[in-house]
Amino acid sequence: MSKKVPFVDWTPAITPEEVFSDIIGLNEIQVVVQRTYWLEMRPVERGRCVVMQRDEDGVVRDITPQGFNVRTRVHEYGGGAYTVYKDAIYFVNFDDQRIYYQSKDNAEAVPLTPITNEDGSLGKYAALSASPDGTKLLFVYEKEYRNKENANLLAVLDLAAKGISKPQIIAKGSDFYADPIFSPTGKEVAWLQWDHPDMPWDSTELMMGSFEDNTLHNVKKVADGGSICFPRFDRAGKLYYAMDKVVDAESDSANWWNLYCFTDAVEQITAEQAEFGEPHWVFGQSNYDFLPDNRIIAKMVKDGADCMVVIDPEQKSLSVVETGLSCYSNIRTDAQGRVFFIGASAKKSPAIICLDIDSKTDKILKSSSSIAMKSADISLPKIISYPTKDGEHAHGFLYMPRNSRYTAPEDDKPPLLVMAHGGPTSSARAVFSAIIQFWTSAGFAVIDVNYRGSTGYGRRYRDKLLSQWGVIDAEDVADAVRYLIKAEKVDGAKVAVRGGSAGGYMVQRVMTQYPDFFAAGASYYGIGNLITLVEETHKFESRYIDNLIGVKLPAGEKEYRERSPINHLDRLKAPMIIFQGTADKIVTPECSRELARNLEERGIRYEYVEYEGESHGFRIRKNNVDSLSREFAFYRVVFSS
Repeated sequence: MSKKVPFVDWTPAITPEEVFSDIIGLNEIQVVVQRTYWLEMRPVERGRCVVMQRDEDGVVRDITPQGFNVRTRVHEYGGGAYTVYKDAIYFVNFDDQRIYYQSKDNAEAVPLTPITNEDGSLGKYAALSASPDGTKLLFVYEKEYRNKENANLLAVLDLAAKGISKPQIIAKGSDFYADPIFSPTGKEVAWLQWDHPDMPWDSTELMMGSFEDNTLHNVKKVADGGSICFPRFDRAGKLYYAMDKVVDAESDSANWWNLYCFTDAVEQITAEQAEFGEPHWVFGQSNYDFLPDNRIIAKMVKDGADCMVVIDPEQKSLSVVETGLSCYSNIRTDAQGRVFFIGASAKKSPAIICLDIDSKTDKILKSSSSIAMKSADISLPKIISYPTKDGEHAHGFLYMPRNSRYTAPEDDKPPLLVMAHGGPTSSARAVFSAIIQFWTSAGFAVIDVNYRGSTGYGRRYRDKLLSQWGVIDAEDVADAVRYLIKAEKVDGAKVAVRGGSAGGYMVQRVMTQYPDFFAAGASYYGIGNLITLVEETHKFESRYIDNLIGVKLPAGEKEYRERSPINHLDRLKAPMIIFQGTADKIVTPECSRELARNLEERGIRYEYVEYEGESHGFRIRKNNVDSLSREFAFYRVVFSS
């Protein structure tokens, strides 16, 4: 029988230790004949990433030798850190960023690239792809310099060469490159490129050229004028990709990342008011692949929610595959028509799944977690759209408190925890999260906000953030709180907000712009001073803020100062807890340290926690446990005072 206890006094159904007990990150599925490979990130091993293999007999084992960490620092977000050709594995090691080769399973790892380049730069590599005949390795090549901006290139290694060799550059001149791929014959290479100040979800170019003698010939531009992602050659050698463009009408299919094909001319394959692409934050992702009969199996996002679909490119027809899941990523296929992907739902943690399209049967190959919560303790999300102050709408997922051991007094309302996702060009997803369940079972209502600027709702919705960062998204967060208070679903005196990176910026921004709404906040590696961020961040995002603020420095110094929370701390009325990693190269430690110093000088209540060796997005289990425990204790003190 449940006890009648006020929401703020509920004890969570799972502890922080249990939240992060056995959780692992799953990514980068590859299928080679009868073997399945994936990348596994292990918080219990300080965030070490390991290539895993499931062989034809169903045996799962580590492939990466001890002492190696398969992770690349290209763009700092990494991805595409390994590839497999027959029995050979090629991967990037995190500590030295060199490419290594293993001749077969569990073989000794042999370096293929030098420690440093002749010009003194550190070589970094991503999006590794072997040629169909296994003689070449294609990749994005980033040269990291100490005293000037990094150089980004496309390059290859000749795998017939023995020992360490210098990458041979095949494309240069653009600020960024991504997703290089060989055609099925190996005679063509396609890739994406773009330049400052655009981000890849603003404007990219899809290029293709003939490849011979480690050189590109007859290079041509296949498509531009919009955001292009996920170039893929089908089994017949046709080039597919997802693309959206700036258009006037939200209902125009060009407003959405639809699929296109190129042979001699561009052909539109889908015309949905839905997304088949997503922002290129990391390399090595795959939202669609080709079945043996050349139909396409794809993730489609409509109204912020995922579904899996089969597309017939000849008939331009589309059908939904019912799986009972609500989130898909890393879609790959094999010659038998089986589909491999990472899937999750509101009740199930992400897992690697093998689906037989014909028989509709599936099998879990590996789960990211074995956390077992009773159904009576799991809070399910409700999709909401709510009005904004300027007459439009924003979106979110609302989770109400749920814990089978407790009921609250009839006149009691739960505290509210607002979650602000990062990016800011990213999105909240309706997928099981042990962290969200920790909070809801602790008596909190949780609203996971997809403010304007989030992906999954078309280009026009995403682009509303341009020149309005820190304004329109902050308004949307505040309007979510207004909406829930007006609906009498939460206690308006007990509202907290949490977020990381750009979400951490949002925490600081709304707490200073709407100080009467928030009683507490948790900023994880957040941004207090936009000028400090621009001066210290990495190349990939160094011009991102030009478009988000609408003007660049130094001309825009006034706007940057106005949008920097650190300059509005006099308005802050609530305490804040701040978390930061010392090894963060995206939002550097000085961003959080500067905020803490200012809070200290002003006598504003705060806590500052810094984790040695932690980077952007905490990976080490003990740090995740500690930060969640501290954040929970922080709110408990604030709400009980």
